[in-house]
Parts: sequence; C-alpha cells; structure tokens
Amino acid sequence: MAKPNGFTSLRIYLTIVLTVLLTVSGYSQTNNQPYSIHAIGDITDNIVNRTSGMASTGIAYRNNRYIITNNPASLSAMDNQFFAGEIGVNGQYVNYSGTGVSATNYQSSDITFKRFALGTKIFRHWGSAAGLVPYSEENYEYSGAEQIGGSAAVIPTYNQGYGGINKVFWANGYEFLNHFSIGITTSYLFGSINNKNIILGQAASIYLSSNNNTFFDNLYLDYGFQYYGSISKHWDFTIGAVYANQTNLRAETNTNVINIDSAVLRTKTTVGTYTLPTSYGVGFSLTRNKKLTLLGDYKFQNWSSLRSTTGDFFYENSQRASIGLEISNKKVAYNTLYETSFFQAGFYYNKTYLIVNGTPIKDIGGSVGIGVNSKRSVLSLLVVLQYGIKGTTQNNLLRENYGNLSFIFSMRDFWYTHGRKFD
Repeated sequence: MAKPNGFTSLRIYLTIVLTVLLTVSGYSQTNNQPYSIHAIGDITDNIVNRTSGMASTGIAYRNNRYIITNNPASLSAMDNQFFAGEIGVNGQYVNYSGTGVSATNYQSSDITFKRFALGTKIFRHWGSAAGLVPYSEENYEYSGAEQIGGSAAVIPTYNQGYGGINKVFWANGYEFLNHFSIGITTSYLFGSINNKNIILGQAASIYLSSNNNTFFDNLYLDYGFQYYGSISKHWDFTIGAVYANQTNLRAETNTNVINIDSAVLRTKTTVGTYTLPTSYGVGFSLTRNKKLTLLGDYKFQNWSSLRSTTGDFFYENSQRASIGLEISNKKVAYNTLYETSFFQAGFYYNKTYLIVNGTPIKDIGGSVGIGVNSKRSVLSLLVVLQYGIKGTTQNNLLRENYGNLSFIFSMRDFWYTHGRKFD
C-alpha cells in the first residue's frame, strides 16, 4: 500500500491547522487580565510547545522531533530530511479575589490559539522554523468613579482595554565546531491595543467617551547559543544562553473623544515609540541514559532602565526562574532509539516588570504534561495542565488564581522523498 509522501502529509496537517483555527476563531479572548491595563499588557512567558509541561524551561533543551524556539540554537538538533509542524491551543480558567471584585462576577474562562510553527533541517547543520505566536495580551474591564473638577463630587466611569502584540518569527540554528550551536530569531512584532474611558451620565447613558487605539510594530532580534556533550557513558549535558537587544517599537495612537450624541469632539494622532528593554537568559540540562532530563532556566529583562508615565505604577527589572523534569519512554527498533511517550513536570517563579501601589506583582505556579507519539501516524499530542497565582490582595490589589489546559498538536514526516514508498 502506498504511503503518503511529505507533501501529502503537509496537506493533511494544514487541513488540521485550518480546522483548529476556524474552531478557535469562534472564541474571543474574554478573560479579564487586571494587570494588563499597564504598558503593553501581559507579556507572554508561557511558551506553548514541547517545554510547556516543564514550566517552559528550555534555554538548554534540545530535541530532534519537536520545534524548540525557547532558544533558536536548539533548532540544529532537528533530524535531517524531516519537516515538523506544531499548533497550540490554550484554555484558561481564572478566579479573582480582592478589593472591588464583584460577588457575582469573580470568574472567567476562555480558549485561545497560542502557536503555529513549521520547521525543517535546511542543511545537515542548519535547522530553521517559522511561525506565529502572541507576544503580549491586554484584556481588562472595570467600573470606577472620577472626581469632577477636583471637587468631592464623583461621576461613574467604565473602562475597557483589549488587543495585544503578535509575533511572526523566523528562527535559525546552526551547529559548528562540534557540539556548539548558535541561533538567531528574526521577528516582526505588530498589533494594536484599544483603551476606552467612558464617563456615564444618568441611567448609565454615555456622557463622554475617550477612545485610544495604538498600533505597534517593528523588527525584533534575539540570539542564542548552546554547547552540549557527554559527561560519562550515562550522562549528557547542555548549557545555553539567550540575548535580545533593546528595541523601540513604533507606536501610532489615534484618539477620539465622543459626546453623548455620538458627535466627535476631538480627533488626534500622535506618533512615538515604546521601548522593549535588553534581556538575557541562561539555562542548563542534564540527561541520564537519554531518558531522564533535569533542566533549569533564569531570565532577566532590564525594565528599570525605563520610566512609566502614570503615577500608580512603575517598572522594575523582571526576573523569571524555572525548573523542569522530563521522563522519556523510549524503545529500540531497527537499531534506532525512538520515543513512544513522555511525562513532564515544572515549577516557575516570575517577578514581573510591574510595581503597582508600591507592591511587586509576582506570578508563581507549576505544570505537568503528558505526551504521546503515535505509532501509526505522523502525529503527536502533548496535554499540559498548569496552575498559578498572580498578584496579591494586599494594598487594594487583585489576585488571580488561574488554571491552564494546553493542547500541542505536532506532526513530523519526511520532507525529502525520492519516489514512492511501499510496505
């Protein structure tokens, strides 16, 4: 019986991708993210790929089957003459607590598309991948009150923000000098964030509305390297590092002020920049008998070099530390070691770039994952369960207790085929 070649498998995979995208497109991001009101929103630290079950620990992680973009130098580990594709979908449930949280509206949930990537080995030592992932996300909604002309009188308000920045990337990893790999990711960041401030009149009618829509875009480069080898017959190691330069995003803001009868009172366009600071990270991995792997990462971003423009928050350096464990079940067939399934666990501590009301905003949690590589097809599946706590109820702040359920669908097949294959 004829087996499908690489291009047939690619068509099958793209059909699956389109089906998932069409399904997910029916769901918009509805989760309220209170701290995304600041700056460009919540920066995505949870990388949805093979490392998800290890708390996204992967600066020093190498895998021959999956597309690892935590460090672009990892791509040199991909098998020759194979192509791979991955899509990631994430469902989230959040429970809110703290001052101002409604007793009838303290939970939210949604499902969102998180990753699409394709990768292959261009030459023997050169691995490459391209894809689309979110870089930051903003989604908040709350009711409040504002003083009138500095007097004691107040008027009710409604505030909303939504949008985010997307990342289209092309990552490349090249191995040379025996066990040393370098990588570079060239990305285009783009997206818009819309903020609304509505002053309400009698019977909750709109008295005045200020709408700010800001579009961001620019190229973004980050780099990585890995060095790997063997300590003994049973132990292998990898050390890695990543680095990204400070980058200024172009920011164009269109402001519209509208009164009660929907007449536009003022329209203004301003052009400026938003700075993403320098960042770097280091990591290690130790593997025993090619089955048990222990990993650790540390990431730093120099946000304190920037200045915020509002009085209720300011920037501090962000730091993220994580550890991960992976147990890979492997068998030998036709003198080849192949993986049938794997189990992952991880823990992370993230000190975000925000200090609100004099309080650092931290994000702490853990994850577990189970993956299966199909024996009868080119598909694989990784299911990850994550639980975390972000923020605090101190100093009139909010705490988010959240749970994520992620599905990463992967496929791998021959890219270069010569003629038809038969059983």
